[in-house]
Amino acid sequence: MKTSNNKINFYFIILLAVFTVYLFNILVFHINFEELIGVKGLLVNYDGGFIRRGLLGEIITSLSLNFSFQIKNIFTSLHLINYILFFSLNYYLFKKFEKNFLFYFFIFSPIYLFYPLVAVTTKYAEHIIQREAYILTMFLSLVILNLNYKNRKLVLVLSLMTVVFSTFLYELTILCYPFFFTIYYIFLKKNNFSINYFEILIALFICSSLIIFHLSFYGENNLTLMIDNLNSNFGFNYKNSDLLYSWLNKDISKQIIFFIGGFKLNYILKYLFYSHPIILLIIINHNFIEDKIYLFLFNISILSFTVVFAIATDWARFVHILYSLCLITFAFYFYSEKKDIFINKGKSVLLKLRISPKIANLIVFIYCIIWNLKHTYWQNHLSYAFFKIIKQNLLYFNELIF
Repeated sequence: MKTSNNKINFYFIILLAVFTVYLFNILVFHINFEELIGVKGLLVNYDGGFIRRGLLGEIITSLSLNFSFQIKNIFTSLHLINYILFFSLNYYLFKKFEKNFLFYFFIFSPIYLFYPLVAVTTKYAEHIIQREAYILTMFLSLVILNLNYKNRKLVLVLSLMTVVFSTFLYELTILCYPFFFTIYYIFLKKNNFSINYFEILIALFICSSLIIFHLSFYGENNLTLMIDNLNSNFGFNYKNSDLLYSWLNKDISKQIIFFIGGFKLNYILKYLFYSHPIILLIIINHNFIEDKIYLFLFNISILSFTVVFAIATDWARFVHILYSLCLITFAFYFYSEKKDIFINKGKSVLLKLRISPKIANLIVFIYCIIWNLKHTYWQNHLSYAFFKIIKQNLLYFNELIF
């Protein structure tokens, strides 16, 4: 057990405990691989021509066919490597911040590390194996790279390579581009580099080209051929009518949820409430930062990403992604100069509310374990989520043993 200043490192212990639960779930997925619904989406590949989010499936199926690896072994290995990196990078990024109730409120918010652990729509917590897990790890990796290297060209090239790779891994990364620009701006600011407009033009050209490419080839593929190849090569029994395939080539104009029957305005208001950690990060930014360029980039990053809520039903998932990107970006900005940001803001909160640190800690603990988000915008939040996570993992454990 690690200690810091002769005190127990609760952050390390809690993070390690959450990481262990993630690893246990991946083991459960490995054993019950054939039952997983999400695998159908992860194996989407380019056998029938270019298709959005097909890169991961292309890598997995190619490795399996060319090297005779079992699909589930590749699948499990990739997720294990990804989460080892993800939690290691989280620890590295946040370990130097001074910790109080506000720190734990943001880091262990139900819409960050705990969200993927909840099994809502399937028997298993399959949010753990969604593509955003890789996107968030790559984003964290860029932040750590920017913290440790001052080579401007290296950082720019690796950033653009990450943007390209992640876009083919998950096309909705397009909506995350402003976050990548924000990260690069923070890197320039921290190292006292001037803004180079030629770099901006190169980045805009690459990002615009990726968007145009995806729009140009949208729906131009033989989805049936891809599914038939999965079935013949790997013994699956997938069908075109499966939900995870039927919407892949669906016209974007028909995906706008505001025109779907039964949509209500209170869904938006409800999810604004669920997104309160994001709103609080915005408020803290404006209270402590005078850098207008950073504030503009941070805010426009959030506004740009909200487009996804108009074309997707799984709002909880995108609140999770958006909050994760906001928190990582926020931590990067405050990493060097203001590691006491949570302490300073926490003191003012305690004074205003006139409560003791112990009471604040208790409130945050209850807050973090009492709720989580369900899958789609028409569902309410999940009460007693932490206890349900424990229950479902005990059931997994019981199945493995008996």
